[in-house]
Amino acid sequence: MEEQVGRLLDDLDFPALYRGYTWRDDTWERGFLEILDLEREVTAAARSLALGLDHVQKIARRDDLLAPARIAVTLYIGSAPAYWLMLEPEETIQTVERQIRGLGPVCASKLLRFAVPQVFGTLDARLIRVFGRGDSGSQRYPLLDLAVEPSGDRWAIPAGQPGWPGEYGAWAGALQAVAGGLNRDEVSCPHPAGFAAAGLRSEGIWAAADVEMALSCYAAGVLRGEERKDSVTGAV
Repeated sequence: MEEQVGRLLDDLDFPALYRGYTWRDDTWERGFLEILDLEREVTAAARSLALGLDHVQKIARRDDLLAPARIAVTLYIGSAPAYWLMLEPEETIQTVERQIRGLGPVCASKLLRFAVPQVFGTLDARLIRVFGRGDSGSQRYPLLDLAVEPSGDRWAIPAGQPGWPGEYGAWAGALQAVAGGLNRDEVSCPHPAGFAAAGLRSEGIWAAADVEMALSCYAAGVLRGEERKDSVTGAV
C-alpha cells in the first residue's frame, strides 16, 4: 500500500484531476454546487444523529430502498469525525449496510462519503477496475484486493468477496494517506470557495473525498483511453 501511495503522489497531478472531476452535471467550473449542497445537508444530519432514508435516496437517486427513518450510526463526536472511523472504517460501512435493505457497497460508500468527507470516499466499479482486480487492461495501481466482472454492458462488483468490507478500510486508508502526503507537501486543493465558506473544508487542505474525486477523474480518463500529460505528471 505504501509503495502504491508513493507512486500516486509522484505520478499524478492531483489539483488538475480534482478540477477535472464531474458528478452528474456538477463541475468544478460551476463550483461543485450539487456536491456542496449534499455535503452540507448530509454532514449536518450525521452530526445531529438524523441521517436517514431521505438522505440515502437523494444520493442514490433510488426510491426502492428500505431503511429506518433514522440510521443508527454515530459518525461524529461534537463537530469532529469520530476517532474510530479511521481505525475501523469497515465496521462503519457494515453498520450502514445492515440497516438499508437493497443498498450495495457503492451506495453505502457514497453515503459515508457525503456524511464524513474528511474520512471517506466513494468506491465504485470504475475505481476498482483501475485500482483493484478484474480488468487487467485497465489496472494501473494495485491498491485493492477487490474484483469487478463484466455484467452485460457494464461492470459489477460481485457480492460475497472475501475482501469486503476489509478492503473498504484499505481504500479509506489509501485516501487518507494520499491526502496526508499532499498536505505535507503543501500541494493546495483547489476547492471552490463555497466549501470553506460552509465550514466543510479548510482552505487548500485535502480531505479523503477530495482525493477520491481526483482518482475518479483519473480512472475515468484511463477507461476512456485518455491518460493525458495534463493530468499525469509521470509515466503510468
